[in-house]
Amino acid sequence: MSQGINIRNALLRVGFFPEVLPPCFDSYNMARSFKGMIKGMELSKFHKKSSAYIRYSGTKHDGNRRYYGTVNPIPYFHICHFIGHHWKIFTDQLNSSLFGLSSFSIGGEKDDRALLIPALSEITSKMSSKIKYAPYIIKTDIAQFFPSIYTHSLAWVAHGVQIAKADTDRSSRTTYFNNLDWFTQQCQNGQTRGVIVGPDAFRVIAEYIACEIDKLLCKKAKDYIVGGVRHVDDFYIGVRSELDGSIVLSHLRDILQNFELQINDNKTKLLSGLQPIDDIWAQELRNLYVSNAEYDIERFNYILDKAFEVSQRIGSQSPMKLVLRKLDKGKCYLDESWIEIEPKLQRILFHFPHCLDYSCLLVAKRIAIKKDIDNEGWKNVIELIIKKSIGANHHHEILWLVWLAFVCKIKLSDSLLIDLSKSENGYVKAILIAGHQAGLCNIRSLIKLGNNLSTDDEKWLHHLVARSSGYSSARFSGPFARDFENLVSRKIRIIDFNKHMKTIANIENEAISRSKYGYDSEKDDGEEDTFAFDIDW
Repeated sequence: MSQGINIRNALLRVGFFPEVLPPCFDSYNMARSFKGMIKGMELSKFHKKSSAYIRYSGTKHDGNRRYYGTVNPIPYFHICHFIGHHWKIFTDQLNSSLFGLSSFSIGGEKDDRALLIPALSEITSKMSSKIKYAPYIIKTDIAQFFPSIYTHSLAWVAHGVQIAKADTDRSSRTTYFNNLDWFTQQCQNGQTRGVIVGPDAFRVIAEYIACEIDKLLCKKAKDYIVGGVRHVDDFYIGVRSELDGSIVLSHLRDILQNFELQINDNKTKLLSGLQPIDDIWAQELRNLYVSNAEYDIERFNYILDKAFEVSQRIGSQSPMKLVLRKLDKGKCYLDESWIEIEPKLQRILFHFPHCLDYSCLLVAKRIAIKKDIDNEGWKNVIELIIKKSIGANHHHEILWLVWLAFVCKIKLSDSLLIDLSKSENGYVKAILIAGHQAGLCNIRSLIKLGNNLSTDDEKWLHHLVARSSGYSSARFSGPFARDFENLVSRKIRIIDFNKHMKTIANIENEAISRSKYGYDSEKDDGEEDTFAFDIDW
């Protein structure tokens, strides 16, 4: 199999759903499901067939929300195919950046994501040599980077602005990045403004543009820059003086304006060259000792209390998230520790929504290794938080807690299922339909789909799940009907409650994946924990 096909298939298998979704959302067999369809899809790839994407309201460390999305698999396939076919162009662009730390590799069979992107925490070790002797550092980022990207700028970067504007044919063979521009638009209802946060292929697109910004800045401001690094949309640029910093920022503003992007003024600072990039509190928490050989309950309690204290002091939920990862490494789900830890995990869910996914994963691990949990307590916690989250459309809390109830065999109340079934969100309906088919809930009388299943609006996800799981036998309708019928006939499956639980049933496998859920891929078990920073997408 060629490298291009390998990359395309990886982006489909483990780069389709946003990493923040519960692990039951699994597209691993998607690449195989396209087999035999590709020639037919190629014939219509430039037809005007756009689709809505499924919105997901996620959490942020500061209590705010962040939106992710899952795009229709048909136009997404064309994006993945284009990237795979032109992979060398993308890697050459990434390698040409003097600032970039976001260069990525394709994940292996055991990784949960298609792209393995170096952690922002790597800046700590690399920045010192990158900024050299610079006495000052400009810290800035691109405001709302992903939502502000102009899809036409892909062709501007690849072919030059004048050539791209002279040839806007979406099927152009010479200005061929117009193809990628078109496929991207078809994933988001034809919109040219912004790209979706979530699919790995869109990360490639964003990094391709960001590397061009790096190159232009190095060219225009080379006399004023000592050195620097960039991670996704975060810049750390070493300069000799405050005046030089102002000049560099002026050039960066001009360059971004040409891409219809802007600097985030609220996060722009001139720092001392000795300013630690990795916060002292993060270093201190990472250095707290947790043994996985001796189940030290007092130690677990101490680091949880310490994380709470630091979180309150700095106004961020990140310290608690870091410590939950340490509890995972310390195997807190074993009997000696669980009695003390479990009630605190329940209380954490109410006050730290950004940590909800990690808490759920620890509880699921306990079930996977066939240990008891406080079923009644968890049922109360789950129902209380879901009821509160339904009205606010907080999909992150709803989906993770429904998933937790399903894998822990906790029966949700009929009244709650009625409220959940009224949700218009495709993820919520999809997980309920899949749960019904797996015998985990009964919503047959609550979710009725009708005789035609649309394939291009915000219902396409749960319609595809309904047909592929056997919940509905209605016919697909709309521009992607034939393609969806073909995917179902090839037994596509995109929700699986068992696969993840089987994986973490091995006591040696950690509950919180190293290449998913916002954490960084580590090279080996002997390395220090890495801290996941939030990116202002």
